[in-house]
Amino acid sequence: MTTHRVVEADAEALKTHLQSPGLVMVDFWAAWCAPCRAMAPMLDRLAIEFPGVRVVKVDAETHKDVLETYGVRSLPTLQLYRNQSKLEQLIGKVPYELMRRAVLDAA
Repeated sequence: MTTHRVVEADAEALKTHLQSPGLVMVDFWAAWCAPCRAMAPMLDRLAIEFPGVRVVKVDAETHKDVLETYGVRSLPTLQLYRNQSKLEQLIGKVPYELMRRAVLDAA
C-alpha cells in the first residue's frame, strides 16, 4: 500500500522535497534488491504512524546520478533529513524499530 506521504522522486524532485519543512526519509532502492522490496511495507507503515514524515523513494537504477550526490554506496540506504541537513543514515535491511527510533530521535 502506498500512501500520499510516500512519493517517488528524481534528482530535482528530491531537492524540492528536502527543502520542504519537516522530516524527510529518503529511501534509495532498486527493484532487483530483495532487502529493498522487503522494507517497502515498513516504510508505508512509518508514513502512517508518523504522518508528519514524508517518505521519498529514489529508484537507484533509474537515477544513478543521485547516488554519488547523496553518498549512497549500497542498497537499501535510508537517509533522514530536516531542513536539507542529513540527521541519520541507515544502511541495509534494518528492523522497523530502528527506523522508528531514528524518527523519534529527530523529532
